[in-house]
Amino acid sequence: MASYIDESQIQQILNSISIVEIVSQYVALKPKGREMVGLCPFHQDHKPSLYVNPSKQIFKCFSCGAGGDVIKFMMLKELLSFSEAVQLLADRAGIQITQRQSPAADNVDRNQMEQLNRWAAQHFRRMYDNPITGKIARDYVASRGISEEVSRRFGLGWAPEEWSCLADAARKDSQNMAGLTQVGLLIAKEQGGYYDRFRQRLMFPVLDALGRVIAFGGRTLGDDPAKYLNSPESPIFIKSRALYGLHAAKDAIVKERLAVIVEGYTDCLMAHQQGVKNVVATLGTALTADHVRVLSRYADRIVLVFDSDEAGQRASDRAVEIFLSQNVELRLTTVPEGKDPCDFLLLRGGEAFLDLIARATDALEYKWKATRQRVEQSDTINGRKRAMEDFMALVARTSSLGNMDSISRGFLINHIAKLVAMPAEEVHQRIQQLQKKVSARTQVRGTEDTSREDSRSRSYRQILEVLLNRPDLFPVVQPVLTQPNEISHPDLFPVAQRLWQYCSQGGSGKLSEILAGCESVELCNRMTDMSEEGAARGNYESTLAGALRNLERIKEEDVRREVKQLVSSASEKYGEDAETAMLLDYQSKWVPDPRRVGLK
Repeated sequence: MASYIDESQIQQILNSISIVEIVSQYVALKPKGREMVGLCPFHQDHKPSLYVNPSKQIFKCFSCGAGGDVIKFMMLKELLSFSEAVQLLADRAGIQITQRQSPAADNVDRNQMEQLNRWAAQHFRRMYDNPITGKIARDYVASRGISEEVSRRFGLGWAPEEWSCLADAARKDSQNMAGLTQVGLLIAKEQGGYYDRFRQRLMFPVLDALGRVIAFGGRTLGDDPAKYLNSPESPIFIKSRALYGLHAAKDAIVKERLAVIVEGYTDCLMAHQQGVKNVVATLGTALTADHVRVLSRYADRIVLVFDSDEAGQRASDRAVEIFLSQNVELRLTTVPEGKDPCDFLLLRGGEAFLDLIARATDALEYKWKATRQRVEQSDTINGRKRAMEDFMALVARTSSLGNMDSISRGFLINHIAKLVAMPAEEVHQRIQQLQKKVSARTQVRGTEDTSREDSRSRSYRQILEVLLNRPDLFPVVQPVLTQPNEISHPDLFPVAQRLWQYCSQGGSGKLSEILAGCESVELCNRMTDMSEEGAARGNYESTLAGALRNLERIKEEDVRREVKQLVSSASEKYGEDAETAMLLDYQSKWVPDPRRVGLK
């Protein structure tokens, strides 16, 4: 069953813990009146900006704005989820947490998922160490030059070719078969029973920053056309956020303030083997904004290492996009001589790899050089012009200059101007012109569409603010918004996803319970702020009804617009009779009736 930490236990922990005692473990505090002050650990503080109030049990930095109770402090300082921070404080207070079970009987909680993954990792390792069954895996690892010490440190394993090796072991050890299915290690048969998802694959356990096994990657050593296979996503594993090797690289990244990202598992392993410890790998995916946000907790700079092939060029495009959207120092470099990082490290060693990293190029500069090389066969004026236009178009598609502060925008414009050898004002004007063209192509009705999307997002936000305070109103929402992915706004979707999960499991309405299922400090902060805004507005039922009516109105407008487009097309082909028939048929089937959701 899914579980939650009861509100009364959270309060018991807060009553048993002194925030001054906890903060003092990280910060040297001095008394100042009725408060304690010290250097804030969340930014480069040069004078005491952090204030701790013992009577209110809260902290506040008047420089960077960080603040909250002792749970929030631990979330920020140790980069923990809400539930992880509560558990850590409970351990320090000597309080045993008992978790309340939700009605979702077929689910297992996060701790159980981690325990099942840990058991599976041990099973795969035993198969790897088996003199007979694991020989093919050990031979492959040795062929890549990976040492036994590194193999053991990262827990490499082996999934034999048999269809039910893991399933049979799970039955023997009395493991939760449904739970192993939920984390994606077993697949249920229609006729009953289970079979293994991973077969004849070298297994790479994926650990989170705290060293908990959250998923697996498996490389086929047989003839399966799918070279790599990852665990499906689960409440403890989101592929676009997970980074292989983060648990081993975290301390080195913090020390260097630099994170290096490679593409493959073996690339990461070989880097660590050669003494380059601040290296992580994506799980067969391109670099995402979530990856950058995770790493920005530990590092000020990120270097992306990839191949110089077509896939590498696509990666560079994505890197530029992230650079522009996340406002981070992102640098790019490629492995020379057509090698992957693993082979390069094995042949040239860690020092050569460090030199490669040191010579990494700014993301924008890298893309500008690549664009020029692709377009210019010779150093001609026309070639340079085409390169400049292609580069500017890329910047226009990916940047959001209007959302940047003036200083950041100025730095970016000046940087681009220097790269393309143009006056900064001309660069700014050209990007704005190209952005207008992009906007004109993507928006059918221009301002009208923007207004409609703003109204839609506002209604989504109001609904979520209400549910954060009144989850019992979820049944009213479900007929209109059946799935959280209907809320497409990037900032609101993660909130919706967590709320749908919580409400579907019969949550009782405590914000602490909702936060307990979050792995992201940023998401916890966002939901806390939205809950407070919803509470300040009040009038939950009327606010919800108004937001739902507005969504239904927008849906009707969207359908009618689509109808008009289809009718116009049909009229051109078949004449007015076909137009009328099609319109009536389409409207009868698809135009929503607000009465069906019980709104007045």
